[in-house]
This record gives sequence, C-alpha cells and structure tokens, in this order.
Amino acid sequence: MARHWFGDQTADVVVAPGEQVEVDALLGYTAVLAPAVALHLYDFDTGDRVTDLMDATGGAISSIVTGPTGRIPRFRGPDGVERLSIGQDPATLPVDADPTTHQWTILTTSYPDIVSGLRDRVAALEAESGGEYTSSPHPVFWTAAGPVEAHTSDHRPANLDGRAWVVTAVRASAMLAADSTLTVTVSTVDLDTGALTPVQTLTLTSAAPAATVLAPEWEVPAGVGLTVGVAIGAGGAQNLTVQVMVR
Repeated sequence: MARHWFGDQTADVVVAPGEQVEVDALLGYTAVLAPAVALHLYDFDTGDRVTDLMDATGGAISSIVTGPTGRIPRFRGPDGVERLSIGQDPATLPVDADPTTHQWTILTTSYPDIVSGLRDRVAALEAESGGEYTSSPHPVFWTAAGPVEAHTSDHRPANLDGRAWVVTAVRASAMLAADSTLTVTVSTVDLDTGALTPVQTLTLTSAAPAATVLAPEWEVPAGVGLTVGVAIGAGGAQNLTVQVMVR
C-alpha cells in the first residue's frame, strides 16, 4: 500500500474567531488565520489518535503544526489511509471542552490520482469483457421435461435492464432417440406485437445431442423479449434444455 498526501490545499487552514464586530444589525467576529496551532490526527472510524505520520521531507512525526498563515502543512498519513479526522491538541482546549466537537474531516489530496487509477482499471475490465458493461453473464433458461413436442415456448423473458443484453453463448441439449433430429430456434420477441425474429438455430442429433455456440454476434435490445421454438425431425426427443447466456 502507499502513504497518501494530506494538507497544503486552499481550504487547509485553521481559522479562529477574532475581534467582535458589528455590521448593520449583524454581530459577529473577524476571522483570524491561526498560526502555530498544534493539531492531532485521528482514525476517522474509531476516533483513536493516529501518530504514524510523515512530514513533507519524509521524517516521522506524531502531530502537525500550522504555518505562519494558519495553513495546515503537507504531510503523509498511515499506509492506505485516505480519510482522517483532524483537531486541535486537546491539551490546548478549555478544560470542559469535548475534543470530538473540535474535530473535522480531512481527505487525502491524492484522490484525483486514486480516481484516475480506478477509471483505468474499469476501462481495462471493459476492454477485456468486450463492452461497456462488465457484469458476469447470467443464464436465461428454457426446460421441457419428458417428451418434446414441436412448438414455440410461451416463456418469454423480457430485457428490462435499460440496455442491450450481450449474448455470450447459446446452448441446447436433449435426449434423442436413435436417428432423431431436433432443431432449436432462439428468437427475439416484440413485446407489443408478439412478432418473432429468429436469431440463432441449433440442430441436435442422436449422435450429437448437445450444441453450443460461443460468442454469437447478436444482442437483445432493451424492451425486447426472448423465446425458443422447437421443430422435431425423425424420431423423438426428451428433456430439452436451452440456455442463453447474457450480460
């Protein structure tokens, strides 16, 4: 892991209330950039004090001190830590003060680099998966136990993901009698009209009772359904399973 940088940014200053002033009907205080303020760092989640720090030169430090203009100096946090709490040294607070009410969140200044690295990793995953979406393929199934009859399935799952399904594989298998053939046709379905568009055909035989097509070159657009049709040649078949893998 790596130590991330903190501090020395435009907003990284300690501001204290100065003289009381009155502007029209508003009574307030001038803002004073507070120099030489001792600051402690804390684990953001547990609240435990963090002393494993490094200054801008790489030297070990356990706390930091604001500069002449109240700026929080540049420093490194513990390995892998991207967020800390920061507050005034409790010893410098009033006796009855609650130190936790004098702590604020400080984020690493390395966030642009972290986000850029994450984007590069996502882009690499997208390139490896062949598209914008990197979710694992999931199956759309049709099964028919017992004897298979020639028909088009009424089971018509719809693509409601709001994006096209990318079809990564199509597989069909069945138990066929000797010298039998069975043709499986996968079709897209217009959900409004019910019109079918055949997009993939697999032929099973008694000698080859399973067939798989990897990386077929078609997609299921958003708002479109899928179904299968079965045609029986000579002989008969039982226990058909059709699987379309989509992501």
